[in-house]
Amino acid sequence: MEFYTYHYFVRQSEQSHLIKYALFIGLLGLLLFVILKKFQNRDQMKYRDLIILVSLAIVFMAGIQINEYEVGKTNRNNSTQMLNFLDNIGESQRKDNKELAVNSKYVKDEMLIKIDDTYYQINMNADLSSFKLEETYLLNANQVKLVEE
Repeated sequence: MEFYTYHYFVRQSEQSHLIKYALFIGLLGLLLFVILKKFQNRDQMKYRDLIILVSLAIVFMAGIQINEYEVGKTNRNNSTQMLNFLDNIGESQRKDNKELAVNSKYVKDEMLIKIDDTYYQINMNADLSSFKLEETYLLNANQVKLVEE
């Protein structure tokens, strides 16, 4: 069973995709370069084929970027909600956030939280605005894995 630490959610909310953005900008630069070469050498057909090929790569990359943006936006929202939730639990239990870990990537009813070496089940109300902690015991506590990144 995996438990995600406070640090995991901080990293999720900070994560960026600089390499993919750089690749996309590089493809745009390559397209501009090939178009300029095409206008310099109007009689060569190879540049026309390269323009089509690079344009298709840009459209493909744009589709991937849009999809990952939507998924990333959802993940950042979930991480932000979980960070706020863990901050509230840390305050109410007078514990440092580094001592907290949960078994879910988003706030939901009946998730488990690890505070120090004690496990609790969280019972949420219908609109997730309040919760109750109940101590619980794991059958496989020795198989718990903490995910920090």
